[in-house]
Amino acid sequence: MTHDTAQFQIDTMPDIILYPRDTVMRALEVMHRHGVFLLPVVDERQGEVLGHVSEEELARLGQAFPLVRMTEILTARAGLVSEGNAEHVERARPEVWLH
Repeated sequence: MTHDTAQFQIDTMPDIILYPRDTVMRALEVMHRHGVFLLPVVDERQGEVLGHVSEEELARLGQAFPLVRMTEILTARAGLVSEGNAEHVERARPEVWLH
């Protein structure tokens, strides 16, 4: 998936979003229902985009952690980035970076 493809998908489907409280199972359900592979996670109160999650990432996580919430995924990812491990965020096994 290219950045342009992902941005086009987000721009053309702005009403299909996830919230921090949504679980991996819920996110995958929304993605499958709408035929999308990348969704933004949006703050419910302020409407701010907190991050994005991909179907590939969630499918890996869903095998071991189907009830993990989007907020936990984004928090763990931010922790890795702040520690200088950004290149490993997408490829990391879930048990390595989820708390």
